[in-house]
Amino acid sequence: MMLKISALALALFILVACGNAPSPISAPSGARFAPVSNSGGSVTVDAQLLDFQINQPLVFDVTMNTHSVELVDDLTRSAILRDDAGKEYAPIAWEGAGPGGHHREGKLKFAAFKTKPKFVELVVKNLAQVSERAFRWELK
Repeated sequence: MMLKISALALALFILVACGNAPSPISAPSGARFAPVSNSGGSVTVDAQLLDFQINQPLVFDVTMNTHSVELVDDLTRSAILRDDAGKEYAPIAWEGAGPGGHHREGKLKFAAFKTKPKFVELVVKNLAQVSERAFRWELK
C-alpha cells in the first residue's frame, strides 16, 4: 500500500513540475512570420513571408480575394521586394493559380539575399486601382 502511495505522489510531482516548466522564448528555426492584410479597390490581399535565411530564396504566401473584379494581374510583373536600403528586387516565380476568377492564391518567390536587411517590404502595384500595397516584415 505504501509503495502505491509513493508511486502516486511521484507521478503527481512529475506532472506538476512539467506543467510549470517555462516555455521557450525564441521561435524555432523556420518559424513563419505574421501574415499582413491589405484591403482596397474591392480586393483583399493577404501576404505572409514564410522564412528568411541568407542564401535561400524568399517565399511569400499570397492570397487575393474579391467579389466584384476579375483577378488577372501577373504578380511577377506587378510586385517587387524592397529592402531597408531602398533597393528593389523583381520576383523570380509565381507558383499558384493563374489569372482570372475572384480567389487566387500561390507562392511568390524572390532570389536569395546575401546579407540580412533590417526589413523587407513586399509591394504590389496597381492591383484593383490601388497604386501601391505594401506588406512589411522586420527581420531583426
